[in-house]
Amino acid sequence: MTTVLLTGAGGFIARRLAQTLNEAGMAVLGASHSAAALPGYGRVFPASLGETLLPALASRPVDAIVHTALATGPDAYRLNVEGASRWLDEGRAAGVGVQILLSTLSAEAEALSDYGRAKWALEQRFAGADEVALRLGVVVGDGGMYARMRSSATRLPVTPLLDGGRQLLYVVGIDALCAVLRDAITSNGAGLRGRSWNLVQPQPVTLRELIEAMQRQAGRRSLLLAVPTKPVLAGLKLAESVPMIRLPVSSSNVRGLVQQGQRRVDTDWERFGQPVQPLEALVAAAQAR
Repeated sequence: MTTVLLTGAGGFIARRLAQTLNEAGMAVLGASHSAAALPGYGRVFPASLGETLLPALASRPVDAIVHTALATGPDAYRLNVEGASRWLDEGRAAGVGVQILLSTLSAEAEALSDYGRAKWALEQRFAGADEVALRLGVVVGDGGMYARMRSSATRLPVTPLLDGGRQLLYVVGIDALCAVLRDAITSNGAGLRGRSWNLVQPQPVTLRELIEAMQRQAGRRSLLLAVPTKPVLAGLKLAESVPMIRLPVSSSNVRGLVQQGQRRVDTDWERFGQPVQPLEALVAAAQAR
């Protein structure tokens, strides 16, 4: 039986992926800051970025690792790069067959966000180790950034849109993402190793189009208020300086959104054999969960 280790086991993508892998007859282990039991996992080991994966790797032979863990906060860049690099090395030393990094379309050496720069650095390390990196945009489903956006768009009387919501967003449905990951694990990364792949649907949508689709599916409407980016960034940075405040988005998130929203990308969607779904269908599926 194929055994897969998912880091960031309690996250939105990892939880849905565990379900998909279970249905495919695979055994799933998890690594999380908490060792609490989670549905779909045979066992969850306590391991945050910066700590070791060795107890999980020693528990039984592991065939694949999918790296979904993400550190946030003031030391996030170092923790993400050093932590995931350590896990990459530990997995290779343990004889893991394939390791898959979940990255972002905003990954580049000069990215405005710490997140984008960290993922860029990690992509270079995974490519150099002949492993796999999948670059994602907005993952449409019942969790993560998408769910936070949907909550704001469908519960509040006013929905602020940075610069009017003109930013371009590339999307991928959670079901398609999990199917691609399942197939990559089954094939031991055949044909994918040594580079990064843009796993998003070919045509972008604007942020405004996405918010409007969320509201239609929820049967809710709110005032869409255009707001300039600069004062929003200033407010987020001020709030982030207060230790006890937890925000749904960070200034780094916003900088990354602005940078990514100004350009088009070539996608590798056809490579993965998944159908293109209209935005309305993706949003409806997420709303139904």
